[in-house]
Amino acid sequence: MWRKSHACNECKRRKVRCSGGTRCSNCTRDRKECKYNSALQTLTALQRPVLSPSLTENLIASIEKAWAVHLPDVKMQDAIRQLESESADVPRHETPVALPEPPEMSYRPTANEHPADASPAEYSNAEDYEFDESQDFDNSTDGMGSLITEPGKVGYTGPQSGVAALKFLQTLHLYIPADCGRPLPLDEPDTRSTAEASSADVSRYITDYFTMYHTAYPVLHEGTFRARVSGALAKPRDGSWPLLYNIVIAIGAFVGGTDGSNADVPFYKKARQNLTMDILEKGSLSYVQGLVLMANYLQKRNKPNSGFVLIGIGFSMALAIGLHREFGLPSSSPFTMELRRRAWWTLFIFVSGAQLTLGRPPVSLVGVNVRPPSNLDDQDLAVDMERLPDPKGGPTMTSCLIHQIKLAKIANMVQVELLTHQIPSHNRATTLGQNIAKWRRDLPSCFDEQLTLETWFEIPKRILIWRSFHLRIILNRPILFKTITAREKLETTIGPISACLAAADECVDSICGYLEGRIEHPRGLAWYATYWLITASFVQATCYMYDPAHTLAPAWRRHLKRAVHCLSNLGATHGMALRAQDILRKLLDQSELLSFFGAPGTAPANGLQGVSLNAWDPTAQGPSPSHNSAVQDQTDTIFFGEGGMSFPWYAQGSSDAELLDATGGIMLQGSSDVRGPYFECGSWMPA
Repeated sequence: MWRKSHACNECKRRKVRCSGGTRCSNCTRDRKECKYNSALQTLTALQRPVLSPSLTENLIASIEKAWAVHLPDVKMQDAIRQLESESADVPRHETPVALPEPPEMSYRPTANEHPADASPAEYSNAEDYEFDESQDFDNSTDGMGSLITEPGKVGYTGPQSGVAALKFLQTLHLYIPADCGRPLPLDEPDTRSTAEASSADVSRYITDYFTMYHTAYPVLHEGTFRARVSGALAKPRDGSWPLLYNIVIAIGAFVGGTDGSNADVPFYKKARQNLTMDILEKGSLSYVQGLVLMANYLQKRNKPNSGFVLIGIGFSMALAIGLHREFGLPSSSPFTMELRRRAWWTLFIFVSGAQLTLGRPPVSLVGVNVRPPSNLDDQDLAVDMERLPDPKGGPTMTSCLIHQIKLAKIANMVQVELLTHQIPSHNRATTLGQNIAKWRRDLPSCFDEQLTLETWFEIPKRILIWRSFHLRIILNRPILFKTITAREKLETTIGPISACLAAADECVDSICGYLEGRIEHPRGLAWYATYWLITASFVQATCYMYDPAHTLAPAWRRHLKRAVHCLSNLGATHGMALRAQDILRKLLDQSELLSFFGAPGTAPANGLQGVSLNAWDPTAQGPSPSHNSAVQDQTDTIFFGEGGMSFPWYAQGSSDAELLDATGGIMLQGSSDVRGPYFECGSWMPA
């Protein structure tokens, strides 16, 4: 396989950076011959090691032993049979490859080979994924991994990141004038110091932390923390207390706020001052708690890569102090072990969630034997207890964590499937969907959406249920998007397509149904509601623009209008909601305008099925494609004037174009391969 680390001959001669590929961008632009001469290109099959029969038998025995250790719940023969049955589903016109070559040998570029279509990631430089989040909190990045992909800001966002549905939606959308307002900024940085916050404010922030955040992520023990604050209990002597104390206050101020205030920022900055290289030379439960909380805070405060790096340090430290293991000696008290369980599994769901959000490989649980936490409240735990009490039957401080652990394990399986195959088979998507459905059925009755309980439990309960909708969407949307890319009819009888659309509908109805009628929304709830409302509504918007004559189109339109209204209300608390709301609102407004002129945007889907999606390029300039109808030409003239920008798309340089360019991967279940499954029917992603 061609190696990116080596430049082509022409770029070597000119001593310029080479983008790589079958034809690099420099050679394509300058119409030069693009060749690669390197010893790494000459690997041949003769260089593969040949195993003797005895070595082969030993290897098979080792594989069986390793399988039994690491996958004890899966029978190897069953897995092989499943693989064989899936292989039998390969269409007859395709030629199956019995033994695929190793990735390093699967491709060698040749001088006369035509360049293949490639995803935008293949035309990016590796350095584009380096990031700088050292600025104050602003609107230039987003912790949802959904609205920003500007080089130097987003870092690497892979298959499950929320960055390409909007680009995909663009392939079905129309031009919007460039005089749109600038993207709405987030809150201005807070210049106050922690000394200016009153003791009453600090007390309220701590209470908000334990009321709105701790009940979803019980990484601490409330009684122990408050005793240390008051001085009744000694503070940790390892230097971790200033970090932990201030980040708890910062999170409480953030999640409890119902407006765009920045009361949390001074406390975050105070906590950050205690992040020094010294922490790499120490390891304690208190340090892990502080690192984990700061990492999650940074993601919600639009510094996702900073949080991702920090949680990596916390995860490594947790492994170093054995947080992932059970210990049974009498010196390991039930109280201590339960706190360690809570901390480990909270860390796990944070890592799993961040990897799903940013599309990065999932964390492994190999070697982890620590038990899940018990369904107990903080007041059920005492330092001197000899054994844990029996788990409670109703909702507790750990109920949502217990069930989110189970969902996160399913999410990891979804991650593996999408990272491995990009577009899952229908059977595999159905199986994983059934796992999510079973998880939902097995939830206790207190998780019923029809019941409204106390706020301390209701908010994390709702967030957990919405999280399951989000997982169902990202599992099935690759199949939906491939159908659209192939310009096929949206058949709701196809299981994964139906599942994706149903999950999107349920998600919008659930979020909007809960938020409607409530005047104020705490920011801890608004962040998640915005994130998953974007995921669901962009799926519906994509389908609506692709096939506005579909029998479900009126329902999609109703859901989109409801989402726009809901995002508008959320915007008072979370600025990103206004950006998403603005995109959806303009889409709806323009579809009405185009329907008045009879423009192609209102044509049925079969009108698009004969059109190559390559023609729908947001960066295209010049005359309209020759296959466009006279109606389209008329519409072009109406909107753009003679000689204007070609139909369709946002104007380059407009604030919306920048936002759309920043969303180059929302819902892209793509791959790093030069030709992925989305491009079999033509590239729909602009270069």
